[in-house]
Formats: sequence, C-alpha cells, structure tokens
Amino acid sequence: MDLYYHPLARQSQKTLIALYEKQASFSPHIIDLGDAFSRRSFQQLNAEAKLPLLHVRSKEFFNDASIIIEYIDNYISSGTQLIPIDKTQALYVRLYDRLSDHQLDREIDAWLEAINTSSNQIHTKRLERTMLASLDHFDRRLANNHWVCGESFSLADCAFIPCLKALESRLQLLDYEHIGRYWIQAKLRGSVSQMLEEIELTLASIGQTEQRAHT
Repeated sequence: MDLYYHPLARQSQKTLIALYEKQASFSPHIIDLGDAFSRRSFQQLNAEAKLPLLHVRSKEFFNDASIIIEYIDNYISSGTQLIPIDKTQALYVRLYDRLSDHQLDREIDAWLEAINTSSNQIHTKRLERTMLASLDHFDRRLANNHWVCGESFSLADCAFIPCLKALESRLQLLDYEHIGRYWIQAKLRGSVSQMLEEIELTLASIGQTEQRAHT
C-alpha cells in the first residue's frame, strides 16, 4: 500500500492513527500541495489533488479518510478492530466519526480562520461558542466512555484526536474533566504518539527550510 498524505492535515493524521493501530505496512509519500511541482506530480495520480490518498495493490485508489480506514479494517486482520462487528455499536462509531469530521472539524476551521482574518469580534465569538458546544457534547459523552464509543479505541477516536490536537495550543483542554483525561490517555497511545512525532518532525523540517531561506 502507498499512502499519500501530509502530517499537518487533520484527515491525514486521522488516517495515520488508523494505519498505526492496524500495524499496517505501507509506503509513506508526503505531499505538499502548496508546492507547485509536488501538486502537479500528485495530480497525475489524483486529478482532484485531495489528501489523503491510499493506493492498494489491486490498483484501486481511495481518497476519503473514513473509507480508507474502513478498507484497511476490512482487509488487515492485525491490530485494533476500528469498526465494531456489532452493528449497533458500529453505527455509533460511524456517527461520531461524522460528528468529528463534518461538524467539529469544520467549526474549528471556521473559528481559526476568523481569529486570523476577521476583525468582527462578535462573529468570532459566535463561532467559538458553536465549537465549544460541540466540545461540551463530547465531554459529556466521555463521562461514561473510556474512548469516544466505549471501552475500545475506534474510528471515532481516529477522527476526534486530530481535532483536539488542532485546539491544544488554543484551549486549555485539561480544564475539561473528561476530555482532559481522554487527551492525556490518547497521547500515551502508541499510534497517536507516532502521529504526533510525525507532526513535530514536519514542523522542525519546515522551520529549518525557512531558516535556510533567510540566511
């Protein structure tokens, strides 16, 4: 398998966590869509230039993180079962995967963009309240669950953890009674620590490149 991704993109982070949980063997290809040459080369594989992209031996391509994870969960027997066999539990896992991707993730993007670009403080505060309401929902859920959907790590956690990483420098996550506990235990998990290490290595590499450009 070949994975095309970028460690600073949340959907790529979600996919990496899952691959590490499954103990999957894959060839990593970091794609910088902001670089014209890298983008053109990648478009030869994927005209949409959408990350992450998984290329499997059957010559199939999957470029949606949830679909990638479902694929590897179906075809790789090792590691963690990320989508429960129980159908009802699987529905909750898929639900919270979507809540992270299609609600919380977008609320985070809107809030961060407003912080960086908007002079309308009322609008920014409204976006913040909306996002915090979603976090409160997850915090209440974690009061009765070790992981997002119960005692087992799942697809829902793969989606939620990158959202928390994006907020770590902006919010005091440890002020949340249950999210705080969850975030501490998540960072101690091998798959998450590997993903976080990739982020740090990428940031260090970018910093070195910028430093050379100014010398």
